[in-house]
Amino acid sequence: MAVNKIWAVKSDFGCTINYIENEDKTIDATIKLSDGTVLKDIENVIDYATQTRKTLQHEACKRYVTGINCCADTAFAEMLLIKKKYEKEDKILAYHAIQSFKPGEVDADTAHEIGVKLAHRMWGDRFQVVVTTHLDREHIHNHFVINSVSFLDGKKYYSNKATYELQKKLSDELCLDYGLNIIGNTNH
Repeated sequence: MAVNKIWAVKSDFGCTINYIENEDKTIDATIKLSDGTVLKDIENVIDYATQTRKTLQHEACKRYVTGINCCADTAFAEMLLIKKKYEKEDKILAYHAIQSFKPGEVDADTAHEIGVKLAHRMWGDRFQVVVTTHLDREHIHNHFVINSVSFLDGKKYYSNKATYELQKKLSDELCLDYGLNIIGNTNH
């Protein structure tokens, strides 16, 4: 079950990008040892990292940040270039959307995969989007920053009831594809 929201960003566009890409929220510092041991507690991770057992293979620190039609690391500058190109640097600068999952319903990999697919389906044909998955709360949630100006034709994104309903519908379809519940269908 995913809850979706979207709102306009009219100022501090750079701060919005910085907020959603915050490494304290988007990096999973879990270390998985080859013997199946999972070290998530920071003390355990430090203890492990300082040991000399170099033969153990592990997967460490995964960052959940993806750019669509832009590079996540330079998204703000790239989005500004599109705004300047089409001379649309005022009023609504971007949209900030979220997709929030029920606690314990998904892991970070699945949530991020669903979020990236939602962004591609909802905005990816015309807009630059940064998708991040935040792990800092009991409920894993995705953030989306959508450039308000299309890289394709310079037209602005128009958020209204119909586009919001489409966002919820696409999110529900993806949740069902992944075997998750949707709002209003908790017996799935």
